[in-house]
Amino acid sequence: MTEAEFRKHLQQTLDSIERAFEDVDPDVAECEQSLGSMTLTFADRSRCILSAQPSVRQLWLALASRGTAYHFNWEPQKSQWIDDKGRGIELLSFLENFLREITGKPFVLGKG
Repeated sequence: MTEAEFRKHLQQTLDSIERAFEDVDPDVAECEQSLGSMTLTFADRSRCILSAQPSVRQLWLALASRGTAYHFNWEPQKSQWIDDKGRGIELLSFLENFLREITGKPFVLGKG
């Protein structure tokens, strides 16, 4: 995958996630996107950070409150970000479940 293709898929994904926060009360959760990264901040002040890693063509997800991180590769056959450990974790589905768990509200993250 070229850098341009990586950046295109990354931006589409971040924009899709950001759209899901348009009608969310900022007292519940906030979304801030900047230069290939995104920070999600929740009512308890915990954070979730998505960041581009262009050198390895990955999108990393850090769940600060859980002390865990995931690395995702773009899978062109599926048009999805899939974890690099072979567990079959798909980024948007994983994030929807995490957001529902932490906020108590349903999130639908469009496939970007």
